[in-house]
Amino acid sequence: MIGIGPGDERYPAALLDLRSPPDPLWLDGDAAVLATRSVSIVGTRRMTPYGARVARELAIACAEAGVVVVSGLAQGVDSAAHQGALDGHGRTVAVLGSGIAAYLADARGRRRRLAHAIRSSGTLISEFPPDAPPQKWTFAQRNATIAALGEATLVVEAPVGSGALITAEAARKLGRPLYAVPGPIGVAASAGANALIATCRAKALVNAAMLLEAVGARARTHTEDADDLDARILDALGGSPADPDALTRRLGLDRAALSTRLARLVIRGKVTVAADGRFLRR
Repeated sequence: MIGIGPGDERYPAALLDLRSPPDPLWLDGDAAVLATRSVSIVGTRRMTPYGARVARELAIACAEAGVVVVSGLAQGVDSAAHQGALDGHGRTVAVLGSGIAAYLADARGRRRRLAHAIRSSGTLISEFPPDAPPQKWTFAQRNATIAALGEATLVVEAPVGSGALITAEAARKLGRPLYAVPGPIGVAASAGANALIATCRAKALVNAAMLLEAVGARARTHTEDADDLDARILDALGGSPADPDALTRRLGLDRAALSTRLARLVIRGKVTVAADGRFLRR
C-alpha cells in the first residue's frame, strides 16, 4: 500500500479537476490502471435482478473493449460492476469510503473476495488514511472521486435519495458525460435514474456501444464461426425460451461460464431476456 500526491507521476490527472484533489491518495494494486480510459458505473445497494444483469453486462463490455470500470465496492450495483469487469477479463478500480486497511479488516464474504480479486487485476484506492473507519460523510466525499476518475459516469439503478445520485451530480459539475439506464415505471430502484433522464440531466443508455463511444472505445468484435459454444447456445434457444438452469442442463455447461456467455450474447443483441427471466433468441 502506498500514498501518492498530485506531484507524483502516478497520480491520476483526472482527480486534479476536483476542487480539493485527494492528497495523499492511498492505493493498493497496480497504479498504472489509473492512467487508462475508464467508465464509472454506480447504483443502489438494493439492486433488482434487472439492475444486477445490466451492471454486469455493461461492465463485461467495457472490460472486453479495454476500458477500466470504476465503482465504489459497495454491495449491489457497485459489486456487480466490479465482478462484471473481472468476468470480462478486464481491470477495475474500487474507490473506498474508508481506509484500505480498515475496509479489508471489516469486509466479509463476497466483498472480501472481490476486494482481493480487484487488487490483483486493478487497484483499491482511498483518500482516507489506511485505518480510517467508514462514516456517512466519507461515502459522500468519495462519490466525487468516483465521478472524477471516470471519463463518463453511468447510473444503473438509483432510487430517489440514493448516494449514486451524488456521484451523478458530481459528474455533471465536472463536465463528464452522464448516462442512466431507463427502468420500469413505478419501480423504486429506478425512480432516481428515470428522473435524471426525464429532466435531461442524463442521457438514456440503450446499449453498451453508446457508453463505449462516449470514451472513444468500440465494442469487441466476436467472430460467429469461431465460437461454437455461442452457436450451441443460440441453437438451444432457437425453439423456445429457456431459463439458465434449463440451459445448463441441456448444454452440460458450468453455470458461471454459461452466465458470462449469455451476458455477451445479450450485449451483442443476439439474445434478449423475457419478462419472466427466461432467455430467448432474437
